[in-house]
Amino acid sequence: MKIELIEVEEKDKHVIYNLMQLYTYELSFFEDETASFTMLDSGLYETNKYIEKYWKEDTRHPYILKCDNELAGFVLQRFNEENMNEIAEFFVINKYRKLGAGTYMANRIFELYKGRWEVRTLLKNERAQNFWRATIRKFSNNNFEEKYIRNNSRLAFYFES
Repeated sequence: MKIELIEVEEKDKHVIYNLMQLYTYELSFFEDETASFTMLDSGLYETNKYIEKYWKEDTRHPYILKCDNELAGFVLQRFNEENMNEIAEFFVINKYRKLGAGTYMANRIFELYKGRWEVRTLLKNERAQNFWRATIRKFSNNNFEEKYIRNNSRLAFYFES
């Protein structure tokens, strides 16, 4: 399988917006008092208020994942206020999970943006936590830490690339 990570130009930002709908739908399963997802009367989820900044700020980078030339997911990387790289959003379509696509996308982003990293997960999203724990453990040669943040409402992983 040919896997590619492609930075998204502003003219193609609708692809990220469309994939965000699937991603938000999946995240809504983990909704609680610390994370809510609003469906509008149009039948679409409310858009992440920061998404447009990915084509306006040099510290943010939007990418899509393609597997054998088909859309397979996306990742939004940013350099945050704590001077760390951050995975702001990360999504792999079900069809490509368990095939290494997500691990490829994560490792590629970690290689592209060297330095300290923070990856946060919703507290209820154990599947994401297991994915990140295994992926980061392997990438960092087991040199990472995880801790609860935001009043114990998120689990975050920290490491260096």
